[in-house]
Amino acid sequence: MSSHMDAQIHNNISQPAKASWRQYALLAVGSESLWSLIKYEVITGLLSGFPGGLGLWLRRKLYPSLLGSCGKGLIVGRNVTLRGTGKIHLGDHVALDDGVVIDARGPDADVRLGDRALASRNTILRSRNGTITLGSHVDVGANCILATDSALTVEDDTLIAAYSYLIAGGNHGYEDPDTPIRLQGFRKRGGITVGKDVWIGSHVAVQDGANIGDRAVIGSHAMVNKDIPELSVAWGVPAVPQRKRGEPS
Repeated sequence: MSSHMDAQIHNNISQPAKASWRQYALLAVGSESLWSLIKYEVITGLLSGFPGGLGLWLRRKLYPSLLGSCGKGLIVGRNVTLRGTGKIHLGDHVALDDGVVIDARGPDADVRLGDRALASRNTILRSRNGTITLGSHVDVGANCILATDSALTVEDDTLIAAYSYLIAGGNHGYEDPDTPIRLQGFRKRGGITVGKDVWIGSHVAVQDGANIGDRAVIGSHAMVNKDIPELSVAWGVPAVPQRKRGEPS
């Protein structure tokens, strides 16, 4: 992400000339609609932590009205945080476990979860002026972070185990030792695409520009910094294909 874009996103939520409620509305619902903000505040304020089956039922009935679009059968656990709600689109039977955060921030942000996608407890999906797309039957384990300032796509039937980190936003520039790193911008490498029927083990880190082919397997604690071909079984730091699925171990 460039310094210019970083400043643009910051300005969206910190504009002295704009009323504070409008700044908050941009963060919470992705627009300056007072009605959308009031509805968001009432529904989430009353229901975010509401316990038990009644809480699940009420969130299923009322949370879809906050979103850009939502299919049937939504499951939303307790204390789920949704930001930029108008830029969030969910398919049928999507499940968001307790403590999940979906943050769609910036005018070009877009987050989409396909049918029966699952985001497990305390997982964060964060888009800043980028796109996150999870296909159908994607299962993201607990305490994962999927973040992008460009594009992050996870295709159908892929499994991502707990504590994994997919960062599709590039790396900070750091070449000039006399300038704070935060002011040197980002070096983008094109985002991340994870193919169909991939299994990513726990504590895996996937860096910007590294794509994973269909039906690949990534071993726990691997660091993926370059493309992994389809059907590969890969592990290590950095991750290296060790064999093909279907071959003897």
